[in-house]
Amino acid sequence: MKASEVAALPFRAGAAIRHARLFHPDGVLCGGTLRRSAASGVGLPLADSDVVGRLSKGVGTPDGLPDFAGLAWRAHAQGSAQPWDVLMVSATARLLLHPTGSWSSPTFSTLMPYGYRGGVFWLRAGLTAPGDLAGLDVDALRRHIAADAIVFQIEQAQGRNSFEPLATLEFGRELDSSWPPEDVSFDPTLNTAPEVTLLPHWLAAVRRRAYRSSRQGRDAE
Repeated sequence: MKASEVAALPFRAGAAIRHARLFHPDGVLCGGTLRRSAASGVGLPLADSDVVGRLSKGVGTPDGLPDFAGLAWRAHAQGSAQPWDVLMVSATARLLLHPTGSWSSPTFSTLMPYGYRGGVFWLRAGLTAPGDLAGLDVDALRRHIAADAIVFQIEQAQGRNSFEPLATLEFGRELDSSWPPEDVSFDPTLNTAPEVTLLPHWLAAVRRRAYRSSRQGRDAE
């Protein structure tokens, strides 16, 4: 058995026990849009597209208690119909997980950079509207989305350069069980744009096994 398979076993077991996601079990599935603000050809090839996204709590603490806030979305690359899944979590710097007590306060990071056409790129996001979405309660988040949009600014940085605007991500509605599929399994190791890869490759392989094991655990009887 490969080392990546061994590392993924706890994810399958944990998901089987919960019959749900091991991490980010509690969240809101949303529909919205992504609009590119960077010039075409500058940096990562994110394109204007409709998106499916999810805002979630990493551990699943009750009510509004602090947790790791998660942000995921499925968009498309420029010139490609292939889905591109991006997963982010509240973090400090570029790669350090950090719990938060509010949806509006954290910086969200992919924690891993992307390789694209010989360059290394980082992605981060921050909520820009509403100005203060206090607390980390999923039900409160759901009520807000029913009344008004939630907007994030997506930024990119090549290597150690400063971050610059890349796109605007807006969630305008909750997707309920009438929208198929009922549960979207975001996987940034499988659903990536052409020429775009998560780095380093060995860690991406571990994550790929972990996501697959978690899906198998959720489907277990």
